[in-house]
Amino acid sequence: MRIVHVVESTATGTLMVVSTLATRLVKEGHEVYVIYSKREETPKNLHSMFHPGVVLEHLQMKGPSLTSILSKLRRQLAELDPDVVHMHSSFAGFFGRVSTLFSLPSTAFLYSPHCISFVRRDVGKLKRYCFAALEWLASVKACTYVGCSESECFAIRRHLWRDAVLIENAIDKAVAVQADHHPGSARKTDAGNKRRIVTVGGIRVQKNPQLFAEIARLLDRDGVELVWIGDGDADLKRMLIDAGVRVTGWVARSEVIEAVAQADIYLSTAAWEGMPISLIEAMTLGTPVVATDCAGNTDTVRHESTGVLYRTAAQASSLIDRIMADDVFREKLARGAQQEARSRFSEDRFYNDMVQLYSALLKGIRQGRPALSE
Repeated sequence: MRIVHVVESTATGTLMVVSTLATRLVKEGHEVYVIYSKREETPKNLHSMFHPGVVLEHLQMKGPSLTSILSKLRRQLAELDPDVVHMHSSFAGFFGRVSTLFSLPSTAFLYSPHCISFVRRDVGKLKRYCFAALEWLASVKACTYVGCSESECFAIRRHLWRDAVLIENAIDKAVAVQADHHPGSARKTDAGNKRRIVTVGGIRVQKNPQLFAEIARLLDRDGVELVWIGDGDADLKRMLIDAGVRVTGWVARSEVIEAVAQADIYLSTAAWEGMPISLIEAMTLGTPVVATDCAGNTDTVRHESTGVLYRTAAQASSLIDRIMADDVFREKLARGAQQEARSRFSEDRFYNDMVQLYSALLKGIRQGRPALSE
């Protein structure tokens, strides 16, 4: 198959999903292209995150005029004439569908929102209605929605009256290999050292750094170090630093994985998620997860089995203290998370599910059947 991925959000979890899938597709003999945009947080070594056989083509989807973006993307896709176009994130999903209206009738179109825009909680109702309206507009183009979690599939069905195929996120095999070098039982911090609590992601409202700072203030400063791996909004970053959180800025992926593997706890304070890759990576690495009880997190973590969920800073602080003090409980969480992550969130499962969907959609097109979301 000739497969084109279109992605505007070349950072964090979305980028990892695209690079994992594109790389695996090439290794399995498919012809793969990635049309991408750059963001401030896009890794400088972007090309090294993909197999050399993946063809990367740059198209900036923010900044130029709308007509210019649509025209260039339509031309690129027409020239490639792919079997499958897989769009990732809201911008790419909108531009990819609108730009190809009345073209590429034999191509299967899929759209993975990776946390669809109208579930955001940092904007008002009117703006969320506008996001939903844009989704409705783009839906004129036949396309199959691919939700990364049950919560996302539910939101798509509820607000757009469209069906959605559930294919949960996964992590690449390299993380699982790294996990073998960091078994949870071997990583317990010595009694005389500080316990390290980490999170990974952009410093923005979605990740709720205010809550992270509040939790930091509740914990014993002498016994715990809190680290935010990432960068973002300057004011929110200053707030974290004032609360005693160490902010690393953006670092290489290998350093991120090592830091999460060596941490005592992974703390998510997100206000909403799709299905967070960072949590899946922490689970795979055997780092106990303490996560907010929000959409996306609740789809990933089973409370007191593969991690713990909380609603308030006080609850988070109490759960962190329990994990730190109770070796049996900590090992139960680490072991349960690793066991589930290796099968449920494996690269093999993700790849097989996606290729089966690609093949089914292509077969349906050739037999005159509509896309699954129609």
